Amino acid sequence: METYNRCKILLALTFLAFSTFTYSQSSKNKALSHNRQSQPSNIIKFFPDTSLALLIADRLNKKITDNVTIKELAGIKGYFEVGPGAVSNLKGIGYLIGIDSFSCYKNEVTEIPTEFGNLVNLKSLDLCKAFSLKKIPTQIGKLKHLSYIRLSLTEITAIPKEIGNLTELQTLWLCCNSLTEIPKEIGRLKNLQDLDIHSNNIKSLPDEICNLTSLTSLDISHCGLEKLPENIGNLKELEILNLFNNNLRHLPQSIKLLDNLSNLNVFDNFKLSESYKKYLPKLLKKKR
Repeated sequence: METYNRCKILLALTFLAFSTFTYSQSSKNKALSHNRQSQPSNIIKFFPDTSLALLIADRLNKKITDNVTIKELAGIKGYFEVGPGAVSNLKGIGYLIGIDSFSCYKNEVTEIPTEFGNLVNLKSLDLCKAFSLKKIPTQIGKLKHLSYIRLSLTEITAIPKEIGNLTELQTLWLCCNSLTEIPKEIGRLKNLQDLDIHSNNIKSLPDEICNLTSLTSLDISHCGLEKLPENIGNLKELEILNLFNNNLRHLPQSIKLLDNLSNLNVFDNFKLSESYKKYLPKLLKKKR
């Protein structure tokens, strides 16, 4: 019994020592993090791209050689723009956790860095005319408050499946790129109202697109599209469906279920059977 009690005491002391060590390490880590937040360094060290550093410095009314803290960078609020110029590297952008709107266009940026996922307050992302842009990171899926994305006239060839995590998204414009497919995860975007993917190289759409029951406008023109999902009629709120200049041969009979559809463009689908006219929804029949 005495040996048993000694073992219990030894175990208890070991556990206590381990707990004390863990708490001590945690406290040290928090202290180091706090010190790092308050430790000043010049702007160019946070943002190696001189042109980007100049934009940051201007926003803070400083020079790029002036010192700044991470906390000050986090204090930059509202809209931030990386417009025409020589910016090619967005390293450091993840420090701007206070901004809610970001625009990048007409510069030399080729990719959005993974640290972009730190911008969790972002509601609007505009990458229209980011002509050199080739890559969007999977971390975009962390930006849960995004309601607007415009990603047009870029060199993007694929959209990360993590876009399906952006359940507050209402507007998604992916037009004039080199996309060959749309990820099926797009079907999770229950609040999406406006989807524009015109002028890509998309021959078919995932069936999951039929889950977008809040969608009011869908533009799939100039894509080389060969077929629509059979359940397209599930999009009960759809008002505009632009299918101009594709390779469609028929439209699903379920289009008759699109009671709110008032604008259907099927011009320049030269092989399209006219049988779809038998299944026009009621608003379109009234226009004939």
